Amino acid sequence: MKKLSTLSAVVFYMLMNAQYCTPVFQYGTDSNMITNVSFGNINNTSTSQSGNAQPYEDFTSLSADLQAGNSYQISVKGPSSTFPSDVVVFIDFNRNGNFDDAGESFYIGRLAAANPFNAFTVNGTITVPANAASGATRMRVLKNTNTSAYSDPNAPNSISTACDTSLRAGQTEDYTVNIAGNSGVFPSPYCGAENITTLTVSEITKVEFTGISSESNIDGTSDVIENFTSTVFNVNRDNSYPITITGGTQGQASVSAYAYIDFNHNNVFDPDEVFNLGYLDNSNPIPGKQSGVTSGTITIPAGAMLGQTRLRIVKAYESNSWMGTLENLPCPSGWFIGQAEDYILNVLASNLATSEVTKKASAKIYPNPTSGSVTVQTEEGLEKYEVYSLSGQKLLEGTSGTVNMNGFTSGTYLIRIYTKDKKSITEKIIKK
Repeated sequence: MKKLSTLSAVVFYMLMNAQYCTPVFQYGTDSNMITNVSFGNINNTSTSQSGNAQPYEDFTSLSADLQAGNSYQISVKGPSSTFPSDVVVFIDFNRNGNFDDAGESFYIGRLAAANPFNAFTVNGTITVPANAASGATRMRVLKNTNTSAYSDPNAPNSISTACDTSLRAGQTEDYTVNIAGNSGVFPSPYCGAENITTLTVSEITKVEFTGISSESNIDGTSDVIENFTSTVFNVNRDNSYPITITGGTQGQASVSAYAYIDFNHNNVFDPDEVFNLGYLDNSNPIPGKQSGVTSGTITIPAGAMLGQTRLRIVKAYESNSWMGTLENLPCPSGWFIGQAEDYILNVLASNLATSEVTKKASAKIYPNPTSGSVTVQTEEGLEKYEVYSLSGQKLLEGTSGTVNMNGFTSGTYLIRIYTKDKKSITEKIIKK
């Protein structure tokens, strides 16, 4: 084992003794404890005997080695007495002494009711962000019984924060994870040009988005995937933004442009993270070059994870001919005629103060604060409502004028109201 330098040892000691919060359980831990956590190098079995389990257990002497940008499986086992239990894992990726930042919580699943002798296990995946701070940091496994889930399998998660003081019954276990920096070269941890067999670089020359114009060469000597991750586009959840792409066409009418955005931070571009921006128009906006322009719109989902993520723009010649099928893909492969450019997209919370008020719709929500249900009334007529946590997770939706919040923990929630004249309003609801 390598010896820590004096400075490293001091930093490690300070980190491991940081004043992380402690959740509070109303009914303690008996018959609702965590009995095993398996994650990386950690495989920890703890007591399942009532009376011996404490609401908080410190296992920070146990650690798992992780690599930034990689994904890992985790399993959590434990009994759940009469009611099902939710399990959430928190990791302080930026090492700032709390678990409050975007991307630091993972809902692992719900344990069915069982006694300590036939307890169930839930499994999940934790993805370490590519920009996670290197070094030792805290991981918290939090388990809490969910009374609403007894009669409603779709009841919302009962754990709102790592410092929740309104938990019912369960346990908290803290561990250490050691994060090594992402050692991969660009575009790691995302796919690159490794699957291209025949290549003609046909360049993107300009990307115009969120008031920023990024220009690049169009001389045939550029890389097939260019690194512009020093350029950051700031966007807000649930807002739409126009984007314009300019580039070479070689006189072809079927040169498409697509945007791919890793909204869920899982280091891949999923099928629901794609925007078709259309075909370049051969208007020759670049003097002396066969070139074109296309424009589209990118809408940021209300549930997009907050923080920085990868945006990839791909311009590609599409065809189905003797050359085979050429298409626009987030990970170019086979015969590829085109180019990709990678940027950083920084997703911020919804700017409700501007985007929602301008829609000039009105709604009444009462009582607010509430200890149970609220009534929603709109002049335009209610089409449907959606209730979100402050982190953007959709918790509930419906079409009636009564919103039942009996199963929700105390805190602040967002309700998005859709009216019959196709407007939307977002308001806050405070649950007592």
